[in-house]
Amino acid sequence: MINASLQFLAAQLNQYLRRKAQTQEDIVVVSRIMDNDGRESEHTTNKLVLFLTNVEKDTMAHTNSKPEYDGFRNIVRSKPVFLNLHVVLAANFKPKLYEESLKYLSKAVGFFQDHSIFDRTTSPDLTNGLEKVIIDVENLDLQELCNLWSVTGCKYVPSVVYKVRTVA
Repeated sequence: MINASLQFLAAQLNQYLRRKAQTQEDIVVVSRIMDNDGRESEHTTNKLVLFLTNVEKDTMAHTNSKPEYDGFRNIVRSKPVFLNLHVVLAANFKPKLYEESLKYLSKAVGFFQDHSIFDRTTSPDLTNGLEKVIIDVENLDLQELCNLWSVTGCKYVPSVVYKVRTVA
């Protein structure tokens, strides 16, 4: 569910950015920026990188999961899983392409502002196993942002933090 959610969001954003930039190249990748040995991953250079920072149970979600009676015995439906995924969309571009990175990041923010809810109605191509994906900007103060980037082991690049609520 976690990978499916991030891959789905990256695919949606790639489709949008390819149309806007009139290119065939994927601009968004789901990956860590740094490898385990502390080197920048080659496939993340000059890309918008979508990566996971935290997973938590969505305690605000309520379900009305009642057993159904089939005439012979009670059948309990599987309960939906509600998770909050905290993800970062980072513009990992070389310094000479800084302005370009801000343009792509701005387009991405605009896309998710206009398309913040994905379900079977709005996105028939929603990955099997996912019922709904909701994406919201997460506000971090400067200290929280500093802590986040310290944990990743990366130097700061322009980025947006999102909370992605998933139902599967």
